[in-house]
Amino acid sequence: MPKNENALSDQSLQNIARKFLFVIPFYLAVPLSIGIFFHYVFGYIHWKAFGLGALGWVVALMLRGPVTVLMKGLPKERAMLYIGLSSGPLEEGVRLILLLLTGSSFSWALSVGQGWAAIEVLFTIINGLALIYVLQQNDEKAIQAKEFLESQGTLYLNPWWGVVERIFATAFHIGATLLIAKIPLLTLILLIVHSLFNLTIVWIARKNMIFAQLLAAIVGTGLLVSGFIVFR
Repeated sequence: MPKNENALSDQSLQNIARKFLFVIPFYLAVPLSIGIFFHYVFGYIHWKAFGLGALGWVVALMLRGPVTVLMKGLPKERAMLYIGLSSGPLEEGVRLILLLLTGSSFSWALSVGQGWAAIEVLFTIINGLALIYVLQQNDEKAIQAKEFLESQGTLYLNPWWGVVERIFATAFHIGATLLIAKIPLLTLILLIVHSLFNLTIVWIARKNMIFAQLLAAIVGTGLLVSGFIVFR
C-alpha cells in the first residue's frame, strides 16, 4: 500500500520519538525531585494520601468521558471549548470531595497534591508513547491525529517544553490542594481559574510557547506560594 502523503515521514517520526524518549526520565524526575525536596523540608510523605491523590485525578479524568459523549454532535472547536471548561469543575470538585472525606491537614494535603500531579505526569508519558504509536500507522486515525496536532501547533514542539509545563502544573495542583484543604470555599474560585488557565495556556501556546510557559510559571508558583501562606 502506498504511503499516504499526509502521514509523517519515517525520519520525522523517528526524530519525534527519539526526542520524546530522551526526555521521559526528566518527566519522571519532576515529581520525584519535588517529592524528595518536600520530604526533607516538611517531613515524610503520606503514601496513602499520595495514592488517593492519584486516584482522585483518575476519577476526574474518567468523569470527562460523559462530557465528551455529550459534545459529540457539536463542531470540533466548540466541543473542545466545552470539554476544556469542564476540566476545572471536575478536577476541583473531586479534589474538594477527596479532602473533605479523607483529611485536610497540611502534610496530608501536600501528599494528596503530589499524588495528583505525579499521576498526571505518568499519564502524559503514556499518552505521548501512544501518540507516537498512532502516528506510525498509515490510516485515517493517524491522519486525523496529525492534523489535530498541527492545528494545535504541537506536532513538532520540542518535548522539553512538556517537562517545563509539568513543573508548573505540579505547583498548580499542590497549591490548589493546599488552598482547598485550608479554605474549602476557595473551590468556587479555583474551578473557574483552573478552566480558564487551561484554555488560556492552550490558546497562547499556539502563538508563543515562551509566553504560555511564563503564564504557567506565574499562576502555578502563585498558587503554590498561596497554599503555603494559608497554612502558616
